[in-house]
Amino acid sequence: MLDTNNIQALLFDFGGTIDTGGLHWVHVLYPLWEQRHPGLDPALYQKAFAHGERSLAKEKIVQQDDTFLDLLEKKLAIQADFLKQQAIACTIRDQKFIADEAYQQALDNCQQHAGILKLLRQKYRIAMVSNFYGNLGTVLQDFGISDLFETVTESAVVGVKKPDPKIWQLGAQSLGLAPSATVAIGDSLTKDMTPATQIGCQGIWIIGKGWEDTPGSVYPAIISPEAKQQAARCQVTPITALGQLETLLAL
Repeated sequence: MLDTNNIQALLFDFGGTIDTGGLHWVHVLYPLWEQRHPGLDPALYQKAFAHGERSLAKEKIVQQDDTFLDLLEKKLAIQADFLKQQAIACTIRDQKFIADEAYQQALDNCQQHAGILKLLRQKYRIAMVSNFYGNLGTVLQDFGISDLFETVTESAVVGVKKPDPKIWQLGAQSLGLAPSATVAIGDSLTKDMTPATQIGCQGIWIIGKGWEDTPGSVYPAIISPEAKQQAARCQVTPITALGQLETLLAL
């Protein structure tokens, strides 16, 4: 059960949380790819997505001044090359369609969640703790939400990546607070909730569709008994939408 008495700050994840509201990005991009290539094998696309993420991690492809649209275009180009090797006839037009649609979805989500963040800022300090590519500052400015975060702790900048608990420790330290005075809010039980609670943060887990779920599967309308058990074991509070934070955090 969330104890709101000692909370001074909220530490938000970005990818899959602020920009999608609980969807891992594989579930944002697969339906768009599938629109262009009906019947695209979900398992094959997951391999293309994973290949893209590994490539971005190994090579300096993303630049500090890349916008979110720039980032999407680079991701999709790598995915398209992988799919072409599997006899999927991807085109530049496919990539542009998917990038534009995905960017608009992320922009809409960020603008919607900005209203919630503004309400939360009336009572709590707000910071971000995210695995990202070194351009998160540019992305937040592009989406018009950079001013809502007092500090940003980004993996590519600090040299520590989730699920290492140290990145959450650094997020709390950036505000001059002990982890026990903060709440971690994210979409991943393994990368967000488990490491954050290990160092003393409380946790709010936004449950949507994660990497382990099959792309194209039904979005969960309610919290399943299994997810409730997982949340209880990790001693975090599950939600299905960021809009629930207003009630949960007693605003």
